[in-house]
Amino acid sequence: MLLKALDNEKGLLGSIAMGDQNSYQIIFNHYWDQIYSTAFAFTKSAELSEDLAQDIFVHIWIKRKKLLEVNKFESFLYITARNLILDRLRKKVYTLENEEYLKKYFEESYHNPGQQLEFKEFEETIHNAINQLPAQQQTAFRLSRFQELSHEEIAKQMGISKQTVKSYIVRAIVNLRKFVKEQAGNAFLLSFLLTFLKKYF
Repeated sequence: MLLKALDNEKGLLGSIAMGDQNSYQIIFNHYWDQIYSTAFAFTKSAELSEDLAQDIFVHIWIKRKKLLEVNKFESFLYITARNLILDRLRKKVYTLENEEYLKKYFEESYHNPGQQLEFKEFEETIHNAINQLPAQQQTAFRLSRFQELSHEEIAKQMGISKQTVKSYIVRAIVNLRKFVKEQAGNAFLLSFLLTFLKKYF
């Protein structure tokens, strides 16, 4: 990706591995454009590249303890991005089929009392998860996913930078996935919830 490493990058990575979000924000801001460009080179889709870039940074945060073993972060980041992008592209057909199945499932739920109850449980779990987010993350996520505002529009409305908006959304995704996994009562519900939530990620 040929991007100059940050000063004290090793120290920043060590701090991120210990859960420091300020250090994560610095790395996020520095490498976001390069990750997005890498995704776009593979997909040629601005929307998909945005989603992939968010997923890549979510992955970095979830696997942050591995950063202690990284000697050259740029290479590690590129390999991580490449692998996740190729994996997503390989699964694209499956994902589309899955989305069609879910769409049909939820449409049918309106005609089936048992499925209506299950659908209500899905909705409640999702909204409970969103309500647990820190205020700024929750606002950015809702404006993006429910009101379909662009990052620039959200930045103006919240009085923050576009990069901060992106960071809030990435951290919201991490927290939502964690909450769903902790709260889902059974494996069947969990699998549906995680697939259903992908449309918001």
